[in-house]
Amino acid sequence: MTGPVAPVRPGPRRGGLAALAPSHRDGLALVLSSGLTSVVGMLYWVVAARLVPPAELGLNQVALSTMMFLGGLAQLNLSYALLRFVPVAGRAARRLVGGSYTVVAGTSVLVGAVFALGAPLWAPQLVEAFGLVRLLLFFLVATPLWAIFTVQDFVLTGIRRATIVPVENVLFSVLKIGLLAAVTVVVLPGGVAVSWVVATGIIVLVINGWLFGRGLPAHGRAAAERAVPVTAGAVARFVRADYAGGILWQAAQFGLPLIVLARLGAEQAAVYGIVWTIAQALYLVAAGMAQSMVAHSAVDLDGTDAARRQMVRRALTLVVPAVAVLALGAPWVLALFGPRYAHDGEAVLVLTALSAIPNVITAAEIAAARVRQRVLVQFGVPSAIAVVVIGLAWALLPRLGVTAVGLAWLLGQVVVAAGIRIATAPWLPPVLRRPVTALRAAALLRRVQDVAEAEAGGPCVLGARLSGGSDTVVVSVEPTPDGPRTVLKTSDSTQGRVQLRRQTDVLRTLHADERLGVWRKLLPGVVGDADARGAYTVLETRMPGAGGAAALLDPARSALFRASAVDAITELHRRTADLVVAGSSELDAWVHEPMTAVTAALPRRARPQARRMADLLADRVRGRLVAVAWTHGDYTPENVLSDPDGRVSGIVDWGQSRRDGLAVLDVVTFSLTAQRTSGGEEMGAVVLHRIVEPSPAEDDLLLRAQQTTGGRSLDPTTLTLLGWLQHVAQNLSKSGAFAANPVWVRRNLVAVVRGALPALDTADRVLQRQR
Repeated sequence: MTGPVAPVRPGPRRGGLAALAPSHRDGLALVLSSGLTSVVGMLYWVVAARLVPPAELGLNQVALSTMMFLGGLAQLNLSYALLRFVPVAGRAARRLVGGSYTVVAGTSVLVGAVFALGAPLWAPQLVEAFGLVRLLLFFLVATPLWAIFTVQDFVLTGIRRATIVPVENVLFSVLKIGLLAAVTVVVLPGGVAVSWVVATGIIVLVINGWLFGRGLPAHGRAAAERAVPVTAGAVARFVRADYAGGILWQAAQFGLPLIVLARLGAEQAAVYGIVWTIAQALYLVAAGMAQSMVAHSAVDLDGTDAARRQMVRRALTLVVPAVAVLALGAPWVLALFGPRYAHDGEAVLVLTALSAIPNVITAAEIAAARVRQRVLVQFGVPSAIAVVVIGLAWALLPRLGVTAVGLAWLLGQVVVAAGIRIATAPWLPPVLRRPVTALRAAALLRRVQDVAEAEAGGPCVLGARLSGGSDTVVVSVEPTPDGPRTVLKTSDSTQGRVQLRRQTDVLRTLHADERLGVWRKLLPGVVGDADARGAYTVLETRMPGAGGAAALLDPARSALFRASAVDAITELHRRTADLVVAGSSELDAWVHEPMTAVTAALPRRARPQARRMADLLADRVRGRLVAVAWTHGDYTPENVLSDPDGRVSGIVDWGQSRRDGLAVLDVVTFSLTAQRTSGGEEMGAVVLHRIVEPSPAEDDLLLRAQQTTGGRSLDPTTLTLLGWLQHVAQNLSKSGAFAANPVWVRRNLVAVVRGALPALDTADRVLQRQR
């Protein structure tokens, strides 16, 4: 007996940031923090510029910028390591953060002391202005405080409490203004820097009191179930690459005022300091969104590509209008600080603001590399930008004045962003594709070699690169004295990882299927597999023989190879076949789902024809008695290995396999791709030729393949188009390069849709009259 049902009440309405997805909410919270901090921060510098002479302000800004650089240097880039590992550390997060703070504080004191004691050599102007003892005290106190202040925002983001950051930074900015007024009244030397440091100390005490008292323990309890072990080695490997690039990036951000001071003097350093404070607000938009992306993608690796694209779109939506406002209103914005700043800083503000647009692309790429632990990108992108910016600024400052720094920022960001767009483009012309692919493959193999060695149980010597999927690197592994011949396959793209995992599962399932008996000797075995370093890696036994394309092109072996390949796959179908009447689920799998993928890649004007083609194909298959079985799904000559005589010795690349595929389509795919290989034509041309000029021999082959498994014969035209549809849809699923290649789309998709549809329409009208 059940009791009364309680009325359903609507939950509390959520508005503002709380209504957004967590990653978007945290990203926008950090952007909001940057915006509020920049507005209040600009007010701080307006007040400072009005109260303090330019030369004195320039020296204070150089001291603060140098302190920020040293703090960034001393925190060893543990900020991003904590952002990457705190979300998955569970109850160990508190210990991880505490240990990191200890390292950061100790290193900061050491670095600050070294700089201050050596300042008479590399910053004599600061020693002359403030005195060596005061300078030493400032750097000993300010550097560790700033380093921890920087790191704590990353910890807040890592525990999904980024919404606290805007409040923290607004309070920090307001405190600075109040303290600035106080130290100005008492005429304290270095008052600008002192106000900054005291405000930093107050915020550090308050935020970390809450973090260690409540925030981290609560996060540890909530994340305990999804926690993974975080070792010192994993953190060290992450930090090593990130830190190397971070040093130069910090030098570009906070070291340039020191270079301007040395080359142009204190007043021009003040001008650049004000300009960079304004422009950096635009950089912080991408930085905030990147922090949120890393924190959330750390537990959703497969969503990294989508998260990166979404980050770029959202950041540009905010950055581009702000850049336009600053570029057009630069004189009026700088006039708030005084006429000297408006006169000398207009050009550098425009150029530096414009550099924030390509910075969105570079920041997103670095964030994705941190998630996937792509060490070369983590190091290479920020380092390349920094080297260009610092080098150009140093060379051009005597000629162009402070404007040189803005030009350096713009050129550095544009050059590196252009390189990223080329390197990550889904499709490139062959002259660019080959070197870019080789670089990607080499970097990925270096990342995963130790993972492969762990799975193999000993050292691996990587041999020649073999053919593989577009997003997958496949290399032979030289055998150890006691080990088997193996092949290493690895991918760090979302599509590639999905395909490799599926292939591993299929191979294990097929090897366990007793129905296959001795046929299983044609299958590779799985030696070991692992998810690590942002990639999925699997070791398979290397099958004997070579790719079937060579046998197919050899007149002495071609006929035997064709027959052996068809017999081998048909035997798999026979051993695993069931007869079904094609209904809605079969039509979805064989027609509508692959056509959806094809339609998305077609030009808009061709999409209605593709949908019409799908309907006609579905009508031809619906209600027919057909054989379903384990199918390979990508049964091409490249995936069928041949012995020296032409007989099949192995079948590889099972990532597209299905246990309930339309059995005969493997034979269709092999027949079409064999003709493509022999004739050197595109798949689209082969398909159209088959429809216009049917081959009696090929039609008979398809008839016999269907009869072997007991299904009712589908006509050759229908089978040819279903085979084409499966093949091109699978190519599209393997890599975005196919859809992005306009030549491939025109020749293999558009040509077939336009050429085959009239034949299907004609046949459909004939069938309707017969009915």
